[in-house]
Amino acid sequence: MLVEQQDDYKVLKRVPETLADTATKAPFTAAIIDLETTGLSSDQHEIIEIGTLVVGFDQMGINSVIFTDNQLQQPTEPISQEITDITGITNDDVAGCAIDWQLLEDALRDVNLVICHNARFDRQFLEKQTPGNISQLFQQKAFGCSASDIPWRSLGFEGAKLEYLNLKMGYFYDGHRALVDCWATLNILLQTPAAFDHLKQSVRQKQHLICAINSDFDKKDILKQRGYRWSDGTKGLPKAWYTVVAEQDYEPEMEFLQQQIYSGREVSLPQQMVNAFNRYSGREYQMSATS
Repeated sequence: MLVEQQDDYKVLKRVPETLADTATKAPFTAAIIDLETTGLSSDQHEIIEIGTLVVGFDQMGINSVIFTDNQLQQPTEPISQEITDITGITNDDVAGCAIDWQLLEDALRDVNLVICHNARFDRQFLEKQTPGNISQLFQQKAFGCSASDIPWRSLGFEGAKLEYLNLKMGYFYDGHRALVDCWATLNILLQTPAAFDHLKQSVRQKQHLICAINSDFDKKDILKQRGYRWSDGTKGLPKAWYTVVAEQDYEPEMEFLQQQIYSGREVSLPQQMVNAFNRYSGREYQMSATS
């Protein structure tokens, strides 16, 4: 097209919703999942739409789409006008609809990885607002976040929002519908193969959550400057400053705490391993003061 040859114009393509199958059988599978909900709280609000793409991948990257599905669900309370304005989903759209969780359980049972573009949001809804067997299934899955687990800035992007990433890559889509967002997530992984490599590396990474209990009050500024956050003791963690560090940084962090915060004293601190099976779930923060 002539316009594509002009420096003053940029042509955008619609995010593709197909992928040619280039492998007879991929050794690994991942489910890309997106949700639309009645609000932001996984404790109070409900899922009204779920989109699912199961893709095959190998060491060379994603090479096939194995399963696609999009389903609506009628919530117990009417959808607010605000949510309709955001998602385009109306109460008439969901009237009488119910998600076929058995269909999804069958499709997701053997996947190796679940990918969401805001995994902390989606995972907690998937574990709290689904039937018990489905919740257990997701609790047993490794999750990766295509927003947080990929260093988009180092790859040349100024942000990690899904629409922005697609626009910078030359694509547009009609956002805020579940399956469409799944295709948009798949697209950024296909268009930037290094991103998927980073995602897989992040999924494999283990971290340690450490609670600096009983630290002296005059040490709080040191801890804050080092990136520690305060827990008031009401959401699973003890009342303490806490941090999450990569596995390779664990021993140096414990040495720092012993020498700089506890003045050389031997300390036994509540801590917990964080990995892809509890990361983003909220369960990584469920720890008693005596853990």
